Amino acid sequence: MMTSLNIVAITNCPAGIAHTYMVAEALERKAVSLGYTIKVETQGASGVENHLTPAEIKAADYVILALGRTISEEDRFRFANKKVVELKVSEALKQIETIYDDLEGKATLFTADSNIKMGNQDAPTGSVMSHLMAGVSAALPFVIGGGLLVAIANMLVQFGMPYVDMANGDPSFAWVVETIGYLGFKFMIPIMGAYIASSIGDKPAFAPAFLVTYLANDNTMLGTESGAGFLGAVVLGLAIGYFVKYFRKVKLGKALQPLLGSMLIPFVTLFIFGILTFYVLGPVMGGMMDGMLHFLNTIPTEMKLAAAFLVGAMLAFDMGGPVNKTAWFFCFSLLDKGIYDWYAIVGVVALMPPMAAGISTFIAPKLFTKQEKGAAISSIIVGSTVATEPAIPYALAAPLPMITANTLSGGIAGMLTIMFGIQRLAPGIGMFDPLIGLMSPWYWFYLVLAFGLALNIFLIIVLKTWWLKRKEAKRKDGDEFTETTGDGIGN
Repeated sequence: MMTSLNIVAITNCPAGIAHTYMVAEALERKAVSLGYTIKVETQGASGVENHLTPAEIKAADYVILALGRTISEEDRFRFANKKVVELKVSEALKQIETIYDDLEGKATLFTADSNIKMGNQDAPTGSVMSHLMAGVSAALPFVIGGGLLVAIANMLVQFGMPYVDMANGDPSFAWVVETIGYLGFKFMIPIMGAYIASSIGDKPAFAPAFLVTYLANDNTMLGTESGAGFLGAVVLGLAIGYFVKYFRKVKLGKALQPLLGSMLIPFVTLFIFGILTFYVLGPVMGGMMDGMLHFLNTIPTEMKLAAAFLVGAMLAFDMGGPVNKTAWFFCFSLLDKGIYDWYAIVGVVALMPPMAAGISTFIAPKLFTKQEKGAAISSIIVGSTVATEPAIPYALAAPLPMITANTLSGGIAGMLTIMFGIQRLAPGIGMFDPLIGLMSPWYWFYLVLAFGLALNIFLIIVLKTWWLKRKEAKRKDGDEFTETTGDGIGN
């Protein structure tokens, strides 16, 4: 007789968009099929949803943490004395059929020790990339909201509304909307730095990192041509985060210990890094950012196309994995500097692997399993909103042809995106970005996307046909060898 278990879980991923919710749904679906009771808390771009109460955690037999980035120290204390299974969020989808097998053997008993390392000490949830993506996840609402407002202001002007700034009289409505929108771009970098730092050093690191990163991007105050940009957010966020992490271990005695996190750490950290940033780090990183922007603006066409091919190939290669995230982070981080063409590559290439895989099942159904064909419509719909992860199951089933097809077509689509001058103001809703003014020119976007999809589908069909024939030939050769040699005894 099947034992009914009561399980609670948390899912999160670096960007907080796709994996967070896909894994939550998969965990729930599999648990229900086994007759288990489950509640999954998602920590995504929309914040914490389906929050686990203390009573629900207490009643749970097991806790599953499917994580792509670190959880807060408060979260850790919630699971004291519970049996916890932790795994990478990217692995959860691959292991969903066996994830509930032998929970007792996989689980670790947590204690209330605040220094405990979550699950496997080698897990990447405490890696530098996970901290960077925690910052990106926090910055996304700023740039999305700001980008949409800037797009609306541009559309208002195109429809004939006046554009008058404050210096020339009463500001027009379009100018006000655009100005508010650009606030999102202005604060995305300080927010990114603050959340990178707090991902490492928790709440005491937030305020000093925000203020110092803002300082590093105030080129007027620093006297530099450019602010430190995303480079400042990364360097200062990581430096302040680790500084605070070890500062928190200082023991001051019962009388002063409560002041450590609320007063001493923010004050000392802000003082040290504020002075360092004003005199050294800010000017140095501002100069480096000037150099990078100059390079991007003056790079020869052939080199720029080669770089675009590399970025597009990286975005398509591991479908939401570390290579994808590295390319995505580079493109995203240029938005605050008004460089929008590289982020347009994300808007084109990220759509292609899942949509191409889904469409291919209808064109060449014999190449795909029943499960793959059943997931096709979902892959097309979800993929059209710039969530590359639905392509993962197809790549796992046939890694060589699928990854090769995705990578080559992604690189070529990246080149075409740069060649035709497509720009993307901010993260949006994939195929429908041109309709809300985030992607332009709309006609080049749809043309490049159509070509990229057609190429991707063609390569999938050709390469997978070859791969399956080769696999079948090997199987037949193995059968013939077995028939010829028998069981190997007495021959």
